[in-house]
Parts: sequence; C-alpha cells; structure tokens
Amino acid sequence: MIAFRGADITTAAPDIKIEDIHVSPLQLNATARQRPILPGADYVRMRIGTRTIRVNFAVLNDDREARQVQLSNLVRWARSEGPEALALPYRDGKIIYAVCTGLPEPSARQWWENKLSLVWTAYDPFFYSPAKSCSCGSSFTILGDAMPKVWITRTLAAAASNQSYSDGTHTMTFSTVPAGDLVIDLNHQTAAVGGVSIMQYWPLSGAEFIPPVIGSQTITGTGTVHWREAWQE
Repeated sequence: MIAFRGADITTAAPDIKIEDIHVSPLQLNATARQRPILPGADYVRMRIGTRTIRVNFAVLNDDREARQVQLSNLVRWARSEGPEALALPYRDGKIIYAVCTGLPEPSARQWWENKLSLVWTAYDPFFYSPAKSCSCGSSFTILGDAMPKVWITRTLAAAASNQSYSDGTHTMTFSTVPAGDLVIDLNHQTAAVGGVSIMQYWPLSGAEFIPPVIGSQTITGTGTVHWREAWQE
C-alpha cells in the first residue's frame, strides 16, 4: 500500500498498477576546508542530506476520458503545501515525511504506458515509527538508528513556577509555565503553551535542553514523554 496523508493511492486512481518503487539512498554530504597552501583539503564533518522516493506506474484504462480523470485525481492526491506523511510497502508501519516534487507526463494515446512516475523529496530523510509514550519518571527505551523525535506534553489547570525536567545529566527549568496545554519539543528546543512560546521563562545561561537520544532513559518531571523512533532505511 502507498498512502499519502492517510489516503491510499487507489482512492485517486482505481486502475493504477504500480510498476516499481525506488527509494534513493541517503545523500552523504562531506564538508571540507580547502588548505590555503598545502595540497588537498581538511575533512570537517559528514552531513546526511535529503532523499527521494519515485513511484513508477501505469493507469490501465483505455477510456481516455476516464483515464485522464484518474490522472488528474492522482496529481491532486499527491500534491501538498509541505511535507506530509508518506507510507510505503514493506516498511513495518513506518512513515517518511515528504513533499511531491515530480508529476507524471502522460501520453494521450498510450494508455498502456508504464513509465509514468510520481516523485517525492524527503528533506527529513528518515523513516519514523508510530508515536509511543510513557509518563515522566518511567523508564523507556527508544530504538532506531537515527535521532528520534521526542517531545513532552502536560496540561496545567493553573500557572506553575519552577517546573523542571531532567534526564539525570541535563536539567530544563522554566521559571513559570502558564495554564494550558504545554508542549516541549526536544528536537527543536522550544516550549509553548497553547501554541504560544514560553521561552521567555527559560534561563539565559547555565541551562541545557535534554537531547533526544537512542537507548534506555528516564525523564523526570510532570507530564508525558512522547517519541517516534527514526530509521535510516
């Protein structure tokens, strides 16, 4: 099954036949600093770039009007304003966030053609498991082979002072947390209540956000820890 934003591809084109699915390998982008005098360059770091997903298909309907309707529906199904969840076969329920960057170029005559394609680009190139969660203070284990997505949620009936969260090494303390729905995003190092940032209550120095890591861990505090495991393949 190929699904984008939760909708199966066959809902847009019932007569579609998938020929193949190509998931590109991760792009490995090396950063190097050119040597001013000596030959060569000095290696600095390796960075993982984007990846693409190409779906090759045919729409096997020899009624040209009906075929064009399905192709038009397929384009509307695949397009989005930004990255959305794309589910592919044989991925154990994992999804990748991608945006369509290539549309098919059909022939008006060759209804049997199988070289049509849709292309998505994943600027975040990892596959993510469904979200999991546990209460703060409980031990949990994050699997995967890439940086997971981790966030903390809590609903406060009234404002609270000096609220802390810790993994035993890093401690996050907010001098004030207003009433409402709190979300602390560990990946982006942000905190908001009802979508409004509360980073003004974060100390200007001597504080560190808890880093999202793989393995067994415990985050103390009040609320719920959520995570999505990330996989390179």
